[in-house]
Amino acid sequence: MEFKFKTDTLNDSYRVEFSMGHEVFGRWLMSEIGTKPENIKALLAKLEELQSKQDVEELIEGRDFSLTLTDDDAIVMANSLYVDGELPEGEDFSHYDSESVGECGIEDFEAMLQSWLEFVS
Repeated sequence: MEFKFKTDTLNDSYRVEFSMGHEVFGRWLMSEIGTKPENIKALLAKLEELQSKQDVEELIEGRDFSLTLTDDDAIVMANSLYVDGELPEGEDFSHYDSESVGECGIEDFEAMLQSWLEFVS
């Protein structure tokens, strides 16, 4: 997973760009975590806690996106996709799916959060 963090010097706002297939992580990051270091640190603490356990799955529901953490993966999904806990299926969904659901390894996810924390601090 590749990403870039940028600052707009005209209005002191932040922008994030993620590689294809991971764009939803950028939307999730700005929508659910934001730029407050305490939010990022709390999630990093949650990751550390989960890594000390085995075979766990944690769902963190946000306003627009939900984050599922497992031993191996971090999965972000737009809340609008949930239909009785299931994702819709079919060819028509595949393009929309790539912009609304993303998955990466837990190590990459943690490294991204650490980088975001350094960037906004």
